[in-house]
Amino acid sequence: MDNNFTEKLNNFTSLVLKDASAKRDRIFENIEKEYEERMDEKETEILKSAYESIQQNIRSSKKEANDRIRQAELDSRKKLIIRREEIINEVMKLSQNKLIEFIKSDKYEEWLIEKIKKALFEVGKGEKTVIISADDIAFKEKIEQIPEMSEITVEASPERDFLGGVKIVNISRRISVDYSFKEMLSQQKREFLQSSGLALN
Repeated sequence: MDNNFTEKLNNFTSLVLKDASAKRDRIFENIEKEYEERMDEKETEILKSAYESIQQNIRSSKKEANDRIRQAELDSRKKLIIRREEIINEVMKLSQNKLIEFIKSDKYEEWLIEKIKKALFEVGKGEKTVIISADDIAFKEKIEQIPEMSEITVEASPERDFLGGVKIVNISRRISVDYSFKEMLSQQKREFLQSSGLALN
C-alpha cells in the first residue's frame, strides 16, 4: 500500500514537474518571441530613422548642389551681360567717333543737304518739319534754299545724342523719315547684335 502510494505520488510529482517544465518552456518561448518582436520593431525603427536621415541628407545635398549650380549660372550670366555691354559700348563708341569725324569733314554738309532732299521727297507733299542737330543749325539758310521748301520749318533737335543727320516729319500726312545719326547708330546696334550673336533671346 505504501509502495503503491509512493508510486502514485511519484507519478503525480512527475506529471506536475513535466507540466511545470512545459509551462516554463512556453513562458520562455513567449518571452523570447516577444523579445525578438521587440528587437525587430526596434531594429525596424532604427533602420527607418536611419533611412529617413539618409534621404533627408540626400535631399539637402541635392538642394545645396542645385542652389550652387543656379548661383554659378546667375554669376556667369551676369558676367556675360556685363561683358556683352562692354563690347556693345566699345563698338558703338567707335562708330560714334567715326560719325563725329565725318561731321567735321568737308563732305558732311553736302551729304546732309542730299539726305534732306531725299527725305523731303519720301515724306511727300504737306506741312513738314526738318529736324537737325543744334550744331547743324548753321546750315539752316542753305537748307531753306532747297526747292520745295514751302510749308517747311527747320528746327534743332533737343536730343543730345541726335549728333547729326536729319529727321523729317510730314505733319499733314503724319509720317516721318529718320536719317539721323542717332537712328543710324540704333540700327547698326541691332544689326551688330544679330550678326555677332550677342542678342539676348
